[in-house]
Amino acid sequence: MKNLSYSEYLNKVYGCFLGKTVVGTLGAPFEGIKMPMELPFERSMIDAMLPNDDLDLQVLWLDVAEKYGKNFTSYDLLRRFVENCDYSPGEYAVMRKNYMRGIYPPLSGKFCNDFYINGMGCPIRSEIWACLAPGDPEKAAEYASRDGVLDHSGDSVSAEKFFAALESEAFFESGLSKLISIGLEFVPKDSRFYGLVTDTLELCAKYDDIKLILRKILKKYGHPDCTNLYQNIGITLLSLLKGNLDIIKTGMDALNCGFDTDCTCATAGAVIGVIRGAQSLIDEYSLGDVKYVLGVRSDRRSDSVKDLAEDIALLGAQWCPDVISGANDKAEAQRNISAGVFELSQYPLRISAEYENDDPVFYPGKPCEVKIKFENISQATVNAEVSVSGAGISDSFSLSVTPHECKYKEITVSCDPKEKNIYDKNLITVSADICGKPQVFTFGAVGATPWKAIGPIWRTDPICTTELLRKSDLKYWNIISSVKYDGDMTDVVRRFHLNFAADTDTEYMTFDECFAPFDENANTKYEESVFYQREDSFRMDDICSFYGPSVIYLARELISPEDMTVCAQIGHSSPFSLMINGELVARRDGCDTWNAENVHIQNIKLKKGINRILFRLTRVNADAKYNLIFSKEPTCSEHYVCFGSVLPEHFGK
Repeated sequence: MKNLSYSEYLNKVYGCFLGKTVVGTLGAPFEGIKMPMELPFERSMIDAMLPNDDLDLQVLWLDVAEKYGKNFTSYDLLRRFVENCDYSPGEYAVMRKNYMRGIYPPLSGKFCNDFYINGMGCPIRSEIWACLAPGDPEKAAEYASRDGVLDHSGDSVSAEKFFAALESEAFFESGLSKLISIGLEFVPKDSRFYGLVTDTLELCAKYDDIKLILRKILKKYGHPDCTNLYQNIGITLLSLLKGNLDIIKTGMDALNCGFDTDCTCATAGAVIGVIRGAQSLIDEYSLGDVKYVLGVRSDRRSDSVKDLAEDIALLGAQWCPDVISGANDKAEAQRNISAGVFELSQYPLRISAEYENDDPVFYPGKPCEVKIKFENISQATVNAEVSVSGAGISDSFSLSVTPHECKYKEITVSCDPKEKNIYDKNLITVSADICGKPQVFTFGAVGATPWKAIGPIWRTDPICTTELLRKSDLKYWNIISSVKYDGDMTDVVRRFHLNFAADTDTEYMTFDECFAPFDENANTKYEESVFYQREDSFRMDDICSFYGPSVIYLARELISPEDMTVCAQIGHSSPFSLMINGELVARRDGCDTWNAENVHIQNIKLKKGINRILFRLTRVNADAKYNLIFSKEPTCSEHYVCFGSVLPEHFGK
């Protein structure tokens, strides 16, 4: 059986977070530089510690682990984040938004998260789980999986499990190749992440030139988002494999590869710190009493990395008494909370919601089917009187659940046909009365956003109208040959035969015309339909199957609960314009690589009640993807979930 003395265990935990903090600070000022660099090391680069979410959230996770013990849940972690962390970049904003709508893990990590789903946000949080499960990679990976699904899915969660398992085994094993192979045991072999790790191992075995290895990694795994996991974990691994367990060399190698440098450096430093232990790092690099800087709210006893490590180690010793020996006599002296006392759930039932097909969305004609799960986690039979209310639901029933049994109650969340509005946020409250003691659980369903869609609208290229044809004696060749395009006449003719055109500077409909009530039987100038947007992002292909350049107008009557000043975050790969209450607030005539935040428009005024949003989309090529999000601030900020929409058949009524 694996065994560590408490002193050696603490030395490695301290080394882990010393490496995480110091080497993370090395990379932090250069985050987002997407090119190789040749920066030399200077001592000043590690003298003043900087805040880093790589550490911030792990401090919050320690708070949760101390409070709930080994039985902490993903929901416990998510609630701690929402209540104690104010910033929300990328996937954190999506996670927060889903929580506010009652969409919890694992759906909180993948619903409305198609751009950030493979980000670095959760792989950088692996160390706490390794330190609480030293020498038990399977348990460390399982803890990490509870964490990762808060804001990610798929390969990002696998990456956090990979590092947690690797770092857990590093308490007893120092060979990097062996550690990487252990981490890979928790990664699906058919995944892209598995391919990245094995490719990086092969490249590092074949080549010594770090920049050459980097080029080859980027050729296959490069991504424009500086926080995307693939290139960054490739960088972390190559710097470790070529760094000879020297935290400065390893950190500088990772830094000089660019991209998410605070994360690549911090993770590499943490791995080396576990292997070598704190004392080795302190002696070699003359590290003093390093202080960490938090960007979240936590009542830790100090800002000393050493004190943080001691708190983690004492908790780990309680969780793993068969692995760590000699901690009991140190607990009271070193810890400011009672050793071994956890705030276990005061409720015998664990209540959760499971959505059919993992789909928490409803809209007219398609309800959301939900199973409310009641799991008895106590040792006695639980008898409860249960009521379910909210989102048009009102039900009550008696429930009896034996120990460790699960029972389900099926409900349907739907759009009342008498209602003319639908809302993004729809909370349902489950109240269970257990012998006079109330237990409450709230979850939600999302109302799809309805738009009136007008189009597709297109033209021949060059313009070919009945009037022009008559003037040309019905000879369209005269029209074609009169227009000058790049290329010869073959290009012009084939363009005419094989393509459409869509104009960004021609308005085919007035603002007011777009907001006429939708009537599927009306004889309108252009085709009209209703498009229900179920997630933040969508493609023009989701609206109609028309292939080719075209224009579509999307009209929405947004209901605001009050006068508000908001920011619009707009993603686009093709041209668009955005009008709100008749005012043009944004326009882009060019194409871009889509992300969730291509454009930020600040200080948009919404009035209480109905606001008319007109989103004009112009497809110029096969890729036409968009999103429109309203947030409090331009970026790293909370998204609003307080809005409703008028169904298009009720526009203006």
